[in-house]
Amino acid sequence: MFLAVLLGVNACTLLVWALLPAEFSTNVTLLLSALLGEMIAGAGIYLFLEYKVFRPAELWGERISVPGTGPFPMDAGVLTPLAHVVGERYGRALEELVQGIREKESRLNQVEMLRRDLEETKGHLESKIHDLHTIYEVSTVIAGTLDTEELFRILPERVMRTLGLNDFCIMLYNPDTRMLTARAGPGAASDLPREFVVAPGEGVAGRVFDSGEPVYIPDVRSSTEFLYYGGARMDVRSFMCVPLLSKGKAIGVLNVNHSEPNAFDAESLATMRVLASYLAIAIENAELFRFVKTLADKDSLTLLYNHGAFHEKLQVEMERAARYGRPLSVIMLDLDCFKEINDTHGHLVGDRILLMTAGVLCAHLRKSDIAARYGGDEFTVILPETDLSASSAIAGRIAAGISEVRMDTGKGEEIHFTASIGYAACLPDSKDRENILNVADRLMYESKRRGRGGVLGEQL
Repeated sequence: MFLAVLLGVNACTLLVWALLPAEFSTNVTLLLSALLGEMIAGAGIYLFLEYKVFRPAELWGERISVPGTGPFPMDAGVLTPLAHVVGERYGRALEELVQGIREKESRLNQVEMLRRDLEETKGHLESKIHDLHTIYEVSTVIAGTLDTEELFRILPERVMRTLGLNDFCIMLYNPDTRMLTARAGPGAASDLPREFVVAPGEGVAGRVFDSGEPVYIPDVRSSTEFLYYGGARMDVRSFMCVPLLSKGKAIGVLNVNHSEPNAFDAESLATMRVLASYLAIAIENAELFRFVKTLADKDSLTLLYNHGAFHEKLQVEMERAARYGRPLSVIMLDLDCFKEINDTHGHLVGDRILLMTAGVLCAHLRKSDIAARYGGDEFTVILPETDLSASSAIAGRIAAGISEVRMDTGKGEEIHFTASIGYAACLPDSKDRENILNVADRLMYESKRRGRGGVLGEQL
């Protein structure tokens, strides 16, 4: 390129030479001198630019284009002042870039920390949602159960195992014994430490029952209060005890055990408090339902089963007798001359006689026998697993017991009364077993027709 410029200058010189007057254009020596001078000056300028400008600039450009962390090159020949200016600007730009990178890294770290916090929060919320869903499911199961024994039966499988708690014990306060007694656990009833009872204030469970405040012990070996269920559960290490509170009153405690120390945390305790509140309400409702149902099934005067409850019990016992191949007997009795007693002495005296009759029945029956006031002055008894001879003996004792009753009217009179009794017994394969009550009723009236205080029986 430099050669082309030099040739162009020479061409311009020749053109100018040709345009000069003749006295100058004939001087060839002058022309050659001019051309030679231009060539020498061009060569000098070329060498100067090549070695003082272009090559240093090229080397400087190569050095700054090579990646590295060394200092910015300042040696650029005649362009060194420009290199210093560029270097200063480069340094400032580099510092700004480094500062920008650091700020970006700081922001990225903050974003990463926020991301981790969000992931932890998300995991925590998902865990909470799962716990709440589980609590909702188990509360639905609990709330839908109005039978205490059924509630304790479904607790291990459908409640505690759903929550991942397979080792627990529910202890309820018994007002009669004034003690906390085990009522439910993970296994069968025989697996529960039922012989282990705790008085209010005794041990961890007793203290929780008294105070109404839950307790979590990461390692029971550090607690002198823990009783290890009377020494029957030495494998327990972690222990939670939560009171069962209903309407602000403790009705028992929920114990949760684990064989490893530090197995629970604060969230586990909070979950157990929620579960315990549902359990307490469910137990109270079940007990109240049982009490109301008991009242509904009982005769208000004698507290024996009423007419409707008797027929339900009879159906159950007949099905059980058929299933297990056992005999069954039924007794029907009617008080003799009860209307005359009512008419003569009044209904209050009649009520007292009915109460005394119920007392005689309870005194001469077994725990498995079922007595009921059938209506008016008629009573009936279901004798499970009782054949004809045994029912005959029981009917005889009842008749004798009633005939021996004496009641003072308070007016210087003494009343005694009798009952006519009919009874029937059937075997599991008896064809007429469904008529056992009708047969006993017929025999009762036949006994009454024959005379007061009679007893008649029949095998179906």
